[in-house]
Amino acid sequence: MDNSQKIRNLQFLNWVAFLLMITINALANILPLNGKTTGEIAAQYPNLFVPENLTFAIWGLIYLMLLGFVIYQGKGFFQKGESPSELVEKIGYSFILSSVLNSAWILAWHYEKVFLSVLIMILLLLTLIKIYLNLEIGLPSQDNPKTMKERFFSEVPFSIYLGWISIATIANITTWLVSINWNRFGLSELFWTIVVIFLGTILALLFLQKRNDIFYSLVVIWAFIGIIIKRSEGLTNHSLILIFTLVFCIGIILIKIFHVLKKD
Repeated sequence: MDNSQKIRNLQFLNWVAFLLMITINALANILPLNGKTTGEIAAQYPNLFVPENLTFAIWGLIYLMLLGFVIYQGKGFFQKGESPSELVEKIGYSFILSSVLNSAWILAWHYEKVFLSVLIMILLLLTLIKIYLNLEIGLPSQDNPKTMKERFFSEVPFSIYLGWISIATIANITTWLVSINWNRFGLSELFWTIVVIFLGTILALLFLQKRNDIFYSLVVIWAFIGIIIKRSEGLTNHSLILIFTLVFCIGIILIKIFHVLKKD
């Protein structure tokens, strides 16, 4: 198989994988799978890290951005013209794998295989990290500078996707720990929630420091705002402490974003 045929095969399979992922996600809530929506299952495992339902609207943005990516990477497939072959080669089969894992996670989640869903989520996270590194997102390219179009259709979708899956992985592990009645080593739920909030903050700051990745950090802020809204319902002392922590962390991330923008 010559290289051009390999590129065309990858372009086609990327489309198939994307459509599979969208179909499974749609059916999960239209049917819904196993008689429960994704949100209803999440509600069975209440914890302080769960955000307000509206926060999950970010999936609409993620899928819209990924649609832009599959359209962009498919240039030249149906007609003669310039094809983004380098982009397709860099990603290889990773996008296909990520879409299959996304679909598999939905099935595991809806059939309440929580531990299995954690394993799948971790594999999805690792696959997205591989794509992120292969695309060299945020790194300067002196030899072949990327155009704004290339950045928008190839880098931004995966920055946002990786940002959300990073937070979702933390949430998924938290849900699993709730499902097995983990005793938290005798420490309070509030303590562990603050720990994971600081973990999310550190990730946002690292991506800003190492990759100047504003989009990744904005996703973390979005998730934190969702938690603030959720905790604002029926305020308690614990809720106030959590909200104060989240506002503090959002402020730190915003300051770092300002410095990155100023530097650019």
